[in-house]
Amino acid sequence: MEPRTVITIDGPAGAGKSTVAKLLAATLGYLYLDSGALYRLVAWQSSRLGLDLADSPALDAFLAGLQPEMAADAQGFHLWVDGQEATPFLREPQVSQQSSRVAVLPPVRAWVTEKLRHWAQNGGVVAEGRDLGTVVFPRAECKFYLDAALETRAARRRREWQEDAATLSPEKVAQEIADRDRRDANRAEAPMRAAADALVIDTTDLNPQEVVNQCLAKIRELLPDTAGLKITREMKTG
Repeated sequence: MEPRTVITIDGPAGAGKSTVAKLLAATLGYLYLDSGALYRLVAWQSSRLGLDLADSPALDAFLAGLQPEMAADAQGFHLWVDGQEATPFLREPQVSQQSSRVAVLPPVRAWVTEKLRHWAQNGGVVAEGRDLGTVVFPRAECKFYLDAALETRAARRRREWQEDAATLSPEKVAQEIADRDRRDANRAEAPMRAAADALVIDTTDLNPQEVVNQCLAKIRELLPDTAGLKITREMKTG
């Protein structure tokens, strides 16, 4: 029976988590999970419904009824709500900004954690986020924490936003990322930090494949049989 493990990749915005996690998952034949997409989904759907996030009973009811379908394949991580794919809307700048605010809410964090653990229950997963190695999967066998200089992360985020970032100066994007870093690092519940047993990688001067190579070297050190691991990479589930 092939061993199946959980690999976590944490770090701040623009550190390269999504690109590296997708490449690593594809290399290993693992399932890719994006925790940030779930927070953005909560932000996007709650905004569409005009939900008052300060109304605790309403928030609890909303989360109980939010049962997205998930698909992961070579192209990435996709979410559907009520038959509509939400993925194209989740990377919009305003959704990303709002997601860091909903992420401080304990009920939202508990909802995201439950979804991730459910989807990862059989292992064979590369999951990326901000507290996966410390809170969501504290017993994960392989943990990584990616970071980079603020200016580099801001430039990457502007390229990701493409035309949506045209009206945002590099200084504005860098300030928004720095503000989010502070919120994520100083929140009372599950602050963003590197797990004690994580390999920390500075991606400032590295391309994605170079980062993946460092991850693979560590994984093979910890799990010598990793090269033979394979699971079905296309999956859709509720």
